[in-house]
Amino acid sequence: MEQVDQLILDTAERILADHGGPERVNQAEDGCYPVELWRAIEEAGLPLAWIGEDAGGVGGSLELGLALIRQSARFALPLPLAEVMLANWLWVRATGQAPETLTGFALVSPEAVQLRAGRLYGTLAAVAFADRLPQLVLPVETDHGLQLAVVATVDCSLGNQRSLAGEARNEVTLNGVEPVALAGASELELDDIQALTALVRAHQIAGALERMVALTVTYVQERQQFGRALAKFQAIQHMVAEMAGESALANAAVEQAARVMADPSAEPSARLVAVATAKSVTSEAAGKVTQLAHQAHGAMGFSHEYPLQQYSRRVWCWRDESGSEFYWNCRLGHHVVTQLRDASDGERSAWSSIAQGF
Repeated sequence: MEQVDQLILDTAERILADHGGPERVNQAEDGCYPVELWRAIEEAGLPLAWIGEDAGGVGGSLELGLALIRQSARFALPLPLAEVMLANWLWVRATGQAPETLTGFALVSPEAVQLRAGRLYGTLAAVAFADRLPQLVLPVETDHGLQLAVVATVDCSLGNQRSLAGEARNEVTLNGVEPVALAGASELELDDIQALTALVRAHQIAGALERMVALTVTYVQERQQFGRALAKFQAIQHMVAEMAGESALANAAVEQAARVMADPSAEPSARLVAVATAKSVTSEAAGKVTQLAHQAHGAMGFSHEYPLQQYSRRVWCWRDESGSEFYWNCRLGHHVVTQLRDASDGERSAWSSIAQGF
């Protein structure tokens, strides 16, 4: 990683450590939005990590942005940093300019929203932090191809839903909403947008799992049972080792997927395999690591004051968002079957179809 990238990550680490923490996360869930933390994040230019310097951004690489998102997940950041970064990334690629107003992102299936006579109709489910963002950018399939629409949330009808982690996941209803801006996105594909969104969630899961492993290691080293530390018991050692292995596998999968997505010469099929693998592996690891971490912590892990539950509830949400492991395993299986069907006899095996993304 380049020196400037590391400098940005170090800056983010200091901001998150100084202004964040478990207490701030609990306060956000209780309704006290961390305005000071978000202001510090904006002043450091972190939401502009994927915007080029010519457009007023940081000019960071795709890998830098994903590393930043994974880092924020290690602090259970209760703010829409990932969603704003995605919105900025999309809008810059469509228009060459960053949004002037803070803008979030809503992934839309082709049939969810329709553009008729210049107005938008439809309902979006579980839009992250919609009630905290003045604008949303959403991809819309039209007769003229994919377009990006920016809508003001004040013009929409918002439901007040919350995720298991206590974060806003609003239902957004568009009843003839006129877009604030509309731009063609001929160079983008909806599948590519979905893949990047899934990779963002996979990086968040991987970051949270790292933190859960670290919390567990510290706890079992300090907690005494029957006159000795929990870490001295062989069963606990096996649990921690399995957790660490799952976390390492998740990190390897997301890092490889980031490299493939950042490679302009990578084929679409290779990107699909890499992202599908990353989201599937991290989502499956989310279940295993969470179970083992709470077993090791006992009742302490469910305490509101102790931070473990902040991470476990988030990974349970993220594993289902942007496609669960079942969804991406089906995509991967369909891809392999299609490759085998279209290949001549002996030209391709199931393993070569899977391994092309690595």
